[in-house]
Amino acid sequence: MRLLSIDTSFSFFNLSVIEDGNLSMLYYDDSKKKSLELLPTLLNKLGIKPEDFDAFALSVGVGYTTPLRIGITFLKTIAFLTQKPLYTYENLELMLRYVPVQAPKTALLRVSSHIIYRVQNQEGIGPIKRWKGEPLEGTTIALRSHSIDFADLQLDFFPFSAYGGLLSYERLKAGEPGVDLFSLEPCYI
Repeated sequence: MRLLSIDTSFSFFNLSVIEDGNLSMLYYDDSKKKSLELLPTLLNKLGIKPEDFDAFALSVGVGYTTPLRIGITFLKTIAFLTQKPLYTYENLELMLRYVPVQAPKTALLRVSSHIIYRVQNQEGIGPIKRWKGEPLEGTTIALRSHSIDFADLQLDFFPFSAYGGLLSYERLKAGEPGVDLFSLEPCYI
């Protein structure tokens, strides 16, 4: 089975191809071009044809609203036209699931002037919140490019589309139906 995963959450863009549960392609672009300009041209350039996939996955945030909405609209349209399932993932949850740090831990991302976070502790993964200066639990994790200087662990790169694609592939393999295309929206904070 093949799954195409895209992340348009921030100024960088990344996509991944998952084949039979393995990452077979990871593409990353930080050209600052708009996602709408990039997506169709890039898929064509990489030889990616939507009809060759069994399912699709994408990030619903957290991130910048406009690029998220572009990515969501793009893949919703492809999923609808090909009648293939669409799975979603949330970036902070991926950081908590896949960065190998013991809980408790807090994942942080900057969206404009706001720092958005989620905590994982013994009870599980908590809700998405906006940081207002309150103490944070455990090890704090952020992307270096997001300029969250107080974070304990600064990641130079985190392939959201790859981890989101692998998580979505497991959902596909388990027979989950995917999301309702007509009610899908980005995470708003």
